[in-house]
Amino acid sequence: MTKSFIGRTIYVVAVVPATNNAAGFEALTWVKAGGPQVLPQLGVTHSLTDVPDLESGFTAALKGAGAGTDTTATFRNVPSDAGQAILKTAAHDGDGLMSVKIVDGSGVNQAPVTGDPVEYAHGIAHSYQPNQGDTTTHEGFTVGFRQNDLTVEGTEPA
Repeated sequence: MTKSFIGRTIYVVAVVPATNNAAGFEALTWVKAGGPQVLPQLGVTHSLTDVPDLESGFTAALKGAGAGTDTTATFRNVPSDAGQAILKTAAHDGDGLMSVKIVDGSGVNQAPVTGDPVEYAHGIAHSYQPNQGDTTTHEGFTVGFRQNDLTVEGTEPA
């Protein structure tokens, strides 16, 4: 069955875990960021190296170094939202280090409960931009997120 992303929530913290695994991420203190409209796309891309072969006349590809995806998350403005404040502050910070937790929560108001699927990533926040004002937009912002290690998939702990 195909499922939409409606109901997903995002939690943030302005630090990175000691280890890039579920235990490292769950040792952090998470804050929910309200008003998500577009979640960051987590993942890694790889450079490719072409290796031509004169004898066969075929060029093969080798997988090169990986890099975290550089993506944009979009939020509607939620006044006094602590999670949004963390995102904005991290995006303006010189280092911008932060971690994100995306939850497919099954509790009341999509709250995570034990066993719900989660995705964790750490990297940098950058490029905060408020939405441009016109007759077809609303108050909100975008913030860039560049992942610095592999995505960790897990479940919400007890």
